[in-house]
Amino acid sequence: MEEKKTGMFTQFKKDVRKRMLTGLLLILPVYVTFFVVKFLFSFVGGTLAPVIKKVLQFYGVVLPKTTVDEFIITFIGLILTFVALYFIGIFAANFLGKAIINYFENLLTKTPVIRNIYSSVKQIIHAVTLPGKQAFKRVVLVDFPKTGTKSIGFVTGSTQHNNEKKLLTIFIPTTPNPTTGFLIFTPEEDVIDSNLTVEEAFKTLFSGGVLTPKDIITAAKVSGNRTSY
Repeated sequence: MEEKKTGMFTQFKKDVRKRMLTGLLLILPVYVTFFVVKFLFSFVGGTLAPVIKKVLQFYGVVLPKTTVDEFIITFIGLILTFVALYFIGIFAANFLGKAIINYFENLLTKTPVIRNIYSSVKQIIHAVTLPGKQAFKRVVLVDFPKTGTKSIGFVTGSTQHNNEKKLLTIFIPTTPNPTTGFLIFTPEEDVIDSNLTVEEAFKTLFSGGVLTPKDIITAAKVSGNRTSY
């Protein structure tokens, strides 16, 4: 009788653990998504919130006192931000807008310290967002941090060593935070192309390997049939 009770209790614990794990796997993505959206909402909408408050104060409107009022102002700020971006895009597309933007860009690129920051940030944003300028061109496997140990790498471009030997620039992200990592320069023959898409590679990295595809297929090296960048 005692053994039967113990068995039932053990099964009950397993069922509880299983249900809790199932609930966690369902709620955790929603939870993380909520906080990311909340951050973006507050960041983008909150940019114009002080301006909106100043305008309301100027016209004698009572400033918000509740959370609902703050939400409404932030939401209005979000809408105005998108509207402003739209009209800035229209302005930047015409002749006058291009001339003004070029003037200020030249001013920024000639200012010490600022020019380095501005140029770097602009290049990174263009590489990530503009069509045809993918930041990550290929998903490869490389020997890192030592020979015989394979790591996921993203080919981001190429350069030359002493104006002779071509080297690929490869970003090797860390896990589970792939926004940081290592940059290495290595010859083409030292990398192995994989069948992973950029999305699959990031899923693998974010999950710490839990969501790794069952079979990572690598491409055989074929002389004269390599992608050039």
